[in-house]
Parts: sequence; C-alpha cells; structure tokens
Amino acid sequence: MPEHPLSPDRLELNLKCYELRRGGAVLKLEKIPMELLIFLVEHKDRLVSRDEIIEKIWGKGVFLDTEQGINTAVRKIRLALREDPEQPRYLQTVVGKGYRFIGPIALAADVGSGITDIAPHPPVKRRRFPIRTALVVVAVFASLALLMLGMNIFGLRTSLLNRNLPIRSIAVLPLENLSGDPAQEYLADGLTDELITHLAKLGSLKVISRTSVMQYKSAHKPLPEIARALNVEGIVEGSVVRSGGKVRVTVQFIRAANDQHLWAEDYERDSGDLIDLQREIARAIAQQIALNLNSEQQAYFAQRTLHDPELNEAYLRGLFFWDKRTEPDLRRAIQNFNLAISRDPGFAPAYAGVANSYNLLWYLGFIKANEAVPQARSAVEKALALDPRSAEAHVALAYLMHHYDWDWTGAEKEHRRAIELSPGYSLAHQWYAYYLRSCGRFDESLAEYERARELDPLSVLKTLRVAAGHARKHDDVVALSLIRRAKELNPSDSAAYYSLAELMEREGHASDATREWRTALQLDGDQQLVDLFDATLRKSDFPAAKRAIGKSLLAQMTTTARTGYVSPRTFVELYARIGDKENTLRWLDQAFVEHSSFLVQIREDSLYEDLHSEPRFRAMLLRMRIPGAD
Repeated sequence: MPEHPLSPDRLELNLKCYELRRGGAVLKLEKIPMELLIFLVEHKDRLVSRDEIIEKIWGKGVFLDTEQGINTAVRKIRLALREDPEQPRYLQTVVGKGYRFIGPIALAADVGSGITDIAPHPPVKRRRFPIRTALVVVAVFASLALLMLGMNIFGLRTSLLNRNLPIRSIAVLPLENLSGDPAQEYLADGLTDELITHLAKLGSLKVISRTSVMQYKSAHKPLPEIARALNVEGIVEGSVVRSGGKVRVTVQFIRAANDQHLWAEDYERDSGDLIDLQREIARAIAQQIALNLNSEQQAYFAQRTLHDPELNEAYLRGLFFWDKRTEPDLRRAIQNFNLAISRDPGFAPAYAGVANSYNLLWYLGFIKANEAVPQARSAVEKALALDPRSAEAHVALAYLMHHYDWDWTGAEKEHRRAIELSPGYSLAHQWYAYYLRSCGRFDESLAEYERARELDPLSVLKTLRVAAGHARKHDDVVALSLIRRAKELNPSDSAAYYSLAELMEREGHASDATREWRTALQLDGDQQLVDLFDATLRKSDFPAAKRAIGKSLLAQMTTTARTGYVSPRTFVELYARIGDKENTLRWLDQAFVEHSSFLVQIREDSLYEDLHSEPRFRAMLLRMRIPGAD
C-alpha cells in the first residue's frame, strides 16, 4: 500500500521541480545522483544494468571512471533515503549486474498534474460525500495543519519561517572529484579554492575559508549539522568530472536549516575556461541571494578571459600545494605558479601565488630573507601592475612592508586595502591582526583575529590566537574555553596543549600544567624527550623539566645546523626558554642581520619580557621603527 500523504516517510519525486521530498521536506541530492534516481524510478521494479546507467548519465564513449561515479551516486541516493544497503527498502543492488528501485514513491510529472503513487494499490471506488461531511473533513485537516505548525512537527514551522529569510553566510563544501582518479584531487580542490576566493569579495556575505570547509571533504554529514558547526545559513556543494578536454562542474546551493534546494546548475567547459567559470558561479550565487553588487564588484564578476588549459592546470596545482604549507609543497606551488606564468606572463594571480609562497617559506623559517624577499617583491610588483585589485597581492605586499621594510604605515595601508577588496578573505584579517598586535594595538588585534576566526571557525591556529588575546587581557575564563575548543577541533595538535599548560602554570596549577605539557610532548612524537621530561620531574619540578627539554632540543638543532639551515628564531626561543639571556641576545643579533620575520613581534611576546631593560634589545626595537618604541 502507498504511504499516507501525511506520513513523515512518504517519498515524492517531482520531475518538474527536480525535487525529492520526504514528508514534504526537500532532500538534498546533487545532479548526477538525482538523474540516476529518476532513471531508476522510471524503470521501477526492473533491473537496470550498469551499462544502461553509464549511457544514460554520461553518454557513450566517455573516458573516465564511471564505475566509481555510479558507486558514488548510489551512495548519495542511499544517504538521502536513509537506507541501509544491507537491508534495502528502496534501492536493491544486484551484484555485478545493476540496480532495481523497489520501494514506494510518489511521482509528480509537473506541478499541476497531481501526484501518482508508483506502488501496487487496489482501485478505489468513487463516492459522493455530503457537503457537511466535506466541511468537517476540511476543518479536521485545517486543525491538524495548525497543530503541526504550532508544535513544529516534522520541522514544519522552522521550514516555513526559514524559507524566505535572506542568506548572508555560506560555506562552499569541497567539490567532489567524481573521476575516480586521486591524481585529479587538485582539480576539485583548486576549483573549490577559486570559488571561495571569488565569493569572499562580496562584502555583505560571510564566506567560510578553505581551512574549515576542507575538514568536510568526503565527510557526507547532514547539511544542517555542517551548517551549525560552521555557523552559516547556506551551503554550496557540487562535483567535478573530467572527460578528455572537457570538464563538467555541477553546483547546487541549499538553505541548510531545512535542506531547501535554492539553485542548481550543470556546467561543461573546456579546460581553459575553468578559472573564469568559478567567477561565473560566484556571480550566480550572489544573484540567487539578491546581493546588490557595487560597480567595482560588477566589473570584477563581468570579467571573462579564456586561458591556455595548461595554465589553468598549473595554477590550480599551485593552489593545491600552497594550501599544504610544508616546505616541499610550497616549493612545488612556486614551480606550478611559475609554469602558469610561462604560459601567460599577463596572468596576475600566479604572480600573487609566487609572492605569498616565498613569504610563507620565509615566515616558517625554511629559507632566509635574502632568498625569499627579492623573489616575492618582484612577483608582487608584477601582480599589482597587472591587477591593482588583487587582494592576494596586497596581502603579500603588506607582509613585505611589515616584516622586511619595517614600513609600518605602508603595511597598514596595504592590509586595509586587501580587506576592502576582499572582506571575506580570512588570511587578510589574520595577517592584519598579527600586524596590529606587533604595534601594541591589542583590542584592535583581537577584533581582527575574531573576524578571521569567524570566517574560519574550525581553525586551531585562529582559535588559539583569539584565546591568547583574551589571556593577555586576563580574561582567563574565555581563554580557557577557547583553548579547550581548539583541543576538540584537533585532539592530535600539540599547540593547544602547550597553550593550556602555559595558562595553567600562570594560574598556579602546576600539576595540571605539567600534565598538559607532557601530553603535548607525546603528541610531538619524540619518546626520548618524554622520557627525559619524566626523569627530570622525578628529581625536580616542572620548570626544571622544561629547561631540560630546551637544552636537549638546543643540542639537536646545533647538530642539524652543521649540515642545513636552521632559522635563528629556533635558537632565540630555545635560549629564552631556558633563561640564557646572553645567548638569546646573541641569536637576536644574528636574526637581525638575517632580517628574520619574527622580529616584528619581539616587543609584545611575553617570552622576551626579561629583555626589555637590555640596551641591545631596546636599540633593536628603535632600528625596526616599531610604533611607540621610542
């Protein structure tokens, strides 16, 4: 028997609206899974072979892993239907053959045609109801509807209230690679990056940054759950599949609270049109949520430039490697950005990519300033000459002005310009917060860090930066809450444990601080250091155990420096932690000679508080022209 029209489990497939509903609520389903579902429902109770599916969904002669594509589409259908593949109620798998749709479902061909139940049911004889009976029935159903609305049964009230609310915050989930080839992940991830970058330029829209959304790659969690974690109203998701020289990108935009499908589109483009395609998609989303674009934004989204397919490939690979933040990957990013430049010397984003990659290599201590800065400066100058509106290039220039030129006024101007051009660019807010902190403008710095975290809520680093800002204000309750949140975000990241140990030690909880510090050492993976820590504790106290670890690390780094580069920052911090003031100053002098990037923060870093009265330290602050140092 077909399910009752008011049943919360009743499935309806509306071909006109391209919607699948359960109990009246729209279920999220991407284009390919939806097409497959429609195809199977149209052939209900018949075994549909995998070859038929391939021909119907992808066409003949396609060169991609369609087997993986079918498996992914079937998995998404079952996820939407909340079905256990071991005990199928709707979709039956015939191993090695294909699939058969066996469950009850109501099919609507269009809005005005009514709904037909595709399930065996006996004929119903017509009978004429008296008017009084009909009125009673109407009254009963009206009362039932009001009751359901008032009690929010099936989320009806929430669905109706949310349906027309404006969307002002979104997350772009990682586009899914349907090729079945892991080597194509860079394409899906790179296009995700580009779409986020374009949307971040819309000042009235909060767009979650890549760091947070990438944690949902292949997660397949319910959209309302993801939206709550990221604190957004809308979700953009989709897929990418390559076939020869063509790439098909499917995108859909969903109101997360009630899984309301707002917009979907399927794009098939040449490889050379991919980067501009993401700009087109971003503009379409802006139109869907009725954002008013200013003249600059309209001009930006109206740009269209066909590029060499190899340029697009190289640039997207560059983004893919840049996001990994390791030394080998950053060097691969530079290689790919330079390859893109060789294909088109007028392509500004690749120059910005080169500049930011060299800046990051320098900041992380992998290379010296004299290797990084000339390359970064040359690239950023070319990027801005080609595109003065590149937020990424303005961020790179601000970094150079701040960390190398010690041009504090110019750096702030560039930071502000980057944020003006791309208000949703989390990294721009993060670096501006870092700049403000080095100036001693702590309240402003905390506000910028909080904005960066709002755009990247699952970032451990940004969460700890906000925690440190509150700790500096002695708002330890808030700081503690944020540090614990950072531990929840990534329990295997030692940084949160070190931060908690520092806070516990400051509050006088030595045993708690010791425990957190030891856990951090374990997470760092050096058992010899853990054993040394334990052995020292048996003979002495927590501060002595930390000094023992510092001395051991100093010996390791001294050995490493004989055969490779070790940033002066490493030695400065280690000597400061063991209380060796003279060697700390000696290595600070070396850092100054090398123009190490961390120097801009030494006045405000509590690690160096004992040096503030030292003439050599004060002279260094004056030579860097740090605001207020005189």
